[in-house]
Amino acid sequence: MTLQLQQQAGHGTAADPSMDDLVRARRPGSARRFAGARARGAARWALALLIVAAGLHRADSPSPKAESADLANTPPAPLHWTTALKRERPQDRDRLWLDNGEERVGVVLETTLELRTAYGVLTLETRRLAGLDLAAGTGGLDVVWTVNSNRLSGLLTHPSFALDEASGRPSIVRRETVHRIRFRRRAAELEGLPQGHWLRLRNGDWLSGRVLADPLPLTGSGGARSVALADLARLVMRDEKSPERECTVALHNGARWEATLELEDIPIRLDVGPQLTLYGGWVAALGANPTAIDPQARTAPTGPIPRAQPPPPPHPEALAGLVWIPPGRAWLGSPNDESGRDQDEGPVTEAIFPDGFWIGRCEVTQAEYKAVMGVNPSIFTGDPTRPVEKVSWREAVEYCARLTQQARAAGRLSEGYAYRLPTEAEWEYACRAGSTTRFAHGDDPDYGALGEYAWYMENSKSSTHPVGAKRPNDWGLFDLHGNVWEWCLDRWESGWPGGTIANTPVAASGALRVARGGSWLYDGRASRSANRDDYSPTNRCSDVGFRVVLAR
Repeated sequence: MTLQLQQQAGHGTAADPSMDDLVRARRPGSARRFAGARARGAARWALALLIVAAGLHRADSPSPKAESADLANTPPAPLHWTTALKRERPQDRDRLWLDNGEERVGVVLETTLELRTAYGVLTLETRRLAGLDLAAGTGGLDVVWTVNSNRLSGLLTHPSFALDEASGRPSIVRRETVHRIRFRRRAAELEGLPQGHWLRLRNGDWLSGRVLADPLPLTGSGGARSVALADLARLVMRDEKSPERECTVALHNGARWEATLELEDIPIRLDVGPQLTLYGGWVAALGANPTAIDPQARTAPTGPIPRAQPPPPPHPEALAGLVWIPPGRAWLGSPNDESGRDQDEGPVTEAIFPDGFWIGRCEVTQAEYKAVMGVNPSIFTGDPTRPVEKVSWREAVEYCARLTQQARAAGRLSEGYAYRLPTEAEWEYACRAGSTTRFAHGDDPDYGALGEYAWYMENSKSSTHPVGAKRPNDWGLFDLHGNVWEWCLDRWESGWPGGTIANTPVAASGALRVARGGSWLYDGRASRSANRDDYSPTNRCSDVGFRVVLAR
């Protein structure tokens, strides 16, 4: 039903795109945030009051020494996911989305779910779960988010879900038909949850719990020593292939040294209940909090970003409107402390681009699209320099294929070169232009400068605008923040894999595709460099367009 309504909405007018947008608001995975804006505002005020209260408490403390003793004896409050799958968690009933686009609303009656992970079989209480993304994770694994911000990936063994839809008799929903579940918020759902140390695994999972090997046995240049977990700020493993388990150790007092972890397995009791024994080679980092073990989230990636000269062009005319992006490396995703981040933006992952590529200086315009495809599907017509929208992923791919055929027929394109959509890694690499901040122009915490670079909800007047009208990023690219969302080549994954990856264009598969950059319809945080969204490849929306890449 959702898909059918979206396709019908394509016949709307510029004056009334509301049907299209209302339907999108119900689409699973949408980054829609309007419904929770008031609740988030209240939450921010509450947080501000808590911070002020904490400051007053510190001012009244008898002495710094006494304060330190009190803090040492007071466990920190667990982190809390009040959102799941990019939207506020409901207060009343659970929401299930099926692969056919249908939404089911009710109460999931299962009290526990079993998740088979690479590191053990976990029995999880559903009252401790914030959301499920089924068969959408890296490698086709299910992804589970807990209320205290853990991320777990594996295979759910439950064959079905019993759903009480207030009809008097529970419905049985087969697990194979369910795409996502967003669990309702419960009163005091963090009650009884401690806050242990945090572990970041190499597969992208995050776990919190009480590490049972305390103190940790280490060997450094000064010989063997043990480190109490209470003194440990972070321990970061250096190389997953190193049999010596070499690591960098940092303490709360500022001490830091290189060492070897003399522990092959790490036992941990998760804050959400189960006890595990983790093979040390699976652990990327261990620390007192998530921010401490985010991989270099606020520093430039290893090595400089080269500004290499492009290879000989296929033909000068083939490069019209394109910008050369050199080989290099970049951090993708956002650190845990980035304001406005979503769960699908981590873990921070280093991407290597061994080959450069050309990318569109601007989003594809309505004039450019019509010249190749013969039609203009856009709602916001009247100026052909506006970005084309109402274009599905499949139509964007077809545009690139036809553009390649036309260029080759005209002798403008050398053998081996082709136009295509950017991979998601290429898109973020080009968007960041060497930055590691929330936006290419900086963190911009109050969005004071965003209007100079982007058309978004606050300044768009509910419409697209001609491309290239705002300021470009440092690599000369326009509208990567705002105006229209931009299709990427990749299938949707529920997060980055962590570690280091190479940019490898692959044929997309699965039910969803990636879109990046935010749009005229969304608020400022949707335009952040790390923000991600997912759509069906058949979706045609009034704020989704694309730009092209030319590469071999």
